[in-house]
Amino acid sequence: MNTLFTKTELIRRPAHMALDNTPIHVGDVVHLQPAHGPAVRAKVIYNAPIDGTTTYTTELVPCGASTVRRFRFRHEHVHRIEPLRPQTRR
Repeated sequence: MNTLFTKTELIRRPAHMALDNTPIHVGDVVHLQPAHGPAVRAKVIYNAPIDGTTTYTTELVPCGASTVRRFRFRHEHVHRIEPLRPQTRR
């Protein structure tokens, strides 16, 4: 069974981290910080506009474990982004 972590169970990134204009795509890896527990690194599997803002979903399958942890979050909860595609300079 999946365990779902929602935005109330995640810590927002500090204001000094400038990721506000960085796009997040399906396949990118994001770093999240649950309120209780260690930071996680997980791949984005879904994104959709909900209540006027984009909401993302990731799945994390810990090594050697049978339980899948699913995180649903918004951009302000992301502490770091590892893009699937290389970023192009304009």
